Amino acid sequence: MLLALLATPALAEDRPLVSPSRDVDVVYVMAGPEAPLAQRLRWGVALGKLRVDPPSPGMFVIIDTASHVMQTVREGDRSVLEMPAGGVLPGAAPDAGFTRAGEAAFAGLSCTQWRTRDAAGREVLVCLTADGVLLRAEADGLVLLQAARVSFAPQPEQVFRVPPDYRKIISPPASAQRR
Repeated sequence: MLLALLATPALAEDRPLVSPSRDVDVVYVMAGPEAPLAQRLRWGVALGKLRVDPPSPGMFVIIDTASHVMQTVREGDRSVLEMPAGGVLPGAAPDAGFTRAGEAAFAGLSCTQWRTRDAAGREVLVCLTADGVLLRAEADGLVLLQAARVSFAPQPEQVFRVPPDYRKIISPPASAQRR
């Protein structure tokens, strides 16, 4: 869900950045079925990489925005599943618009609220900083996620590397999976 929001498309002269323009480490709190869940995202902008540490311990995801490859790393069995990133790439696509909806502040940072649509076509309200950091997203009056901590600092390159001794599993192309 979070990656779908980050991939929210933009159109118009007055459009927000929808990916960070500088390195940042963000911890989000998301609505969970029983209790709030925390998810950490780190962007290495110069590297063109995003690391997602989901609420599930023992795994993380690295998305390379230049090569369009997503790697799901499982620490338990020391493996990495590699597949095309496809629709989970953060950034803007040209087929939906953003409408300004005011100003707000979350996690100690100011942001502009924008009405747009998610990948499923549902209207969402997102709050983005001027440099492209998503601070909050809500749909149907429910908060989907909100930044709890934001730290702007260079991200170490090793954060975006798969340990060299992990077993690599290559996912077959989507067309082969449908057969």
